[in-house]
Amino acid sequence: MDHPSDTVVRRLQPLLVEIRDALTRGLAVSRAIHAAHDWQPAADRHLDHQLVRREAMERLRPYAEHVDDPFGTQLELLDPGNDNLGLPMSGLILRTPTEVLRVWHSDDGELPAADTQGLRDFYRQSPTAQLPLQLALAPGLDPHRREHLALLWSDARTPGRDPELVRFDLVRPRGSSGRRVHVDWHVGLLDRLGSRAA
Repeated sequence: MDHPSDTVVRRLQPLLVEIRDALTRGLAVSRAIHAAHDWQPAADRHLDHQLVRREAMERLRPYAEHVDDPFGTQLELLDPGNDNLGLPMSGLILRTPTEVLRVWHSDDGELPAADTQGLRDFYRQSPTAQLPLQLALAPGLDPHRREHLALLWSDARTPGRDPELVRFDLVRPRGSSGRRVHVDWHVGLLDRLGSRAA
């Protein structure tokens, strides 16, 4: 029997590949800008991540502007009609009819702490594998609500080599306690998605 994550990864695979490739292109853009100005990315990681995010969103924006997209489902950006391209710093937010995906840089593979009400609301959802006596939704949740997922990425920069993703994980949260986030499942995607397009 498939793990619940397998079904999600299969359904979202074309979109996940596109996001991975958009982030990889963003890494190349950030590296080029830093090289042109003789800046060190480690000196300001926020700028580095913001440049990656900006390029990635520009790469993904066309898919939100067409009804017939290659993912078989309409992709929505946070607000594609203006310059608000998603979450601050390294974050992006993408919506399909069935999911909300938040994309964050994460060196340690952990979700951001549940420090805000918005994050606590995003993390709060029923687990996919419930015990027989726990069939009800978490209190206050809409049964038609989109599934909330997070994509966590991080990169390595080796001198003389193209920057590359070393983490690209899909995570399904299932709530929080204080600042601590509870995870329903967490899967690495780098090996599952195949090689990046040239």
